[in-house]
Amino acid sequence: MGAVFRPKDLGSGNRKVIENAVKDFSPDTKDSVVKLLNSWEGKISANNLKQILGQNEAEELLRNIINDVNLSEDERTRIRNMFKESHI
Repeated sequence: MGAVFRPKDLGSGNRKVIENAVKDFSPDTKDSVVKLLNSWEGKISANNLKQILGQNEAEELLRNIINDVNLSEDERTRIRNMFKESHI
């Protein structure tokens, strides 16, 4: 089983990273994606994200989360490693 990712893993005050990344989605899609990110389980979650958003949008979402300016380099590395297992 893959690593579980929760917004609190981003550190205090950085939950806005996910909120900013999904702000342009419709309410239903936004809720689904946030739930998925709250319980990230590697490849399974990656496949579900691709089904919800499509390959390109899923890749872009993860890039936006990783590259958020509010993340420290350490937080960015930890999140990049979690998503790396997902092969998106």
